Amino acid sequence: MTGAVIPEGADAVVRQENTQKDGRTVIIYSSAKKADNIRFAGEDVRKGELVVKKGTALRPADIGMLAALGKAFVSVYQKPRVAIMSTGDELVDIEVDPPPGKIVNSNSYSLAAQALECGAIPILLGISKDKKPDLQETFKTALHADLIISSGGVSVGDFDFVKNVMGEIGNAMHFWQVAMRPGKPLAFGSIHDVPLFGLPGNPVSAMVSFEQFVRPALLKMQGHTKIFRQTIKATCTEDFQKQAGFRHFIRAVVKKENGKYIVTTTGNQGSGILKSMVTANSLIVMGETQTHIKKGEWVTVQLLNDSLFWSESLQY
Repeated sequence: MTGAVIPEGADAVVRQENTQKDGRTVIIYSSAKKADNIRFAGEDVRKGELVVKKGTALRPADIGMLAALGKAFVSVYQKPRVAIMSTGDELVDIEVDPPPGKIVNSNSYSLAAQALECGAIPILLGISKDKKPDLQETFKTALHADLIISSGGVSVGDFDFVKNVMGEIGNAMHFWQVAMRPGKPLAFGSIHDVPLFGLPGNPVSAMVSFEQFVRPALLKMQGHTKIFRQTIKATCTEDFQKQAGFRHFIRAVVKKENGKYIVTTTGNQGSGILKSMVTANSLIVMGETQTHIKKGEWVTVQLLNDSLFWSESLQY
């Protein structure tokens, strides 16, 4: 039967389906060539062969191979725990009907989903008010995580205390503000060796900043070697203008038509237009010195997911 050791002296197997048992005799209905239906030792994996490289994200096939080789335990990177907090007196939680002047805290949930997508474990710390004692307490709680993300409170408003509090509780500030839009008021530092990303409060700014800075950091912490999103070249279907001095990440939809990639913006690019992220599958990247795109020009496009390739595979 399948899986049995080949009897000594035999060099081929006839399938049982091609035989008939007749008492103590077997009638064989097909001929056999040498090595038919035999699996030889070493034909799958040879002694000394590298099977799974270090830095590989384990897939079901890798798990099966490790089991086949008798490897019950292998060393892997721990999933980083990510503490996520939102700041702002204007915020209410998701199940609260916001009264006038208040908005629902969406950032915690979009950032948690982004963290999950790249293999981390999100820890939602809720909303911290724009008061230094509240922020200090929340940051101290967050020190149990491997990485901290805050959203809001890093700009130049009267109640943007995040940067100050980061410094007061032992933070080593590495940089504040980045020449990019959306996402300029981004702060990065560490509190007692725990990395901390202070992301902007606008929903789109927070998500785009996560893509460019936090996602690569989390992937690096997990041993990945490919930590940046894939980029492609595509033809832009419209004109677009911006001011010099900032790298722009423009929400867009890229697709393949007649064998070529074309890309179109999602419309209004305001940093509070969260719907523009819902409809986007990519970001058009415009460099700091670039001021305009003309319709029909080639542009660099950063893919946010694999949906482009899913749609291609469904075409045939």
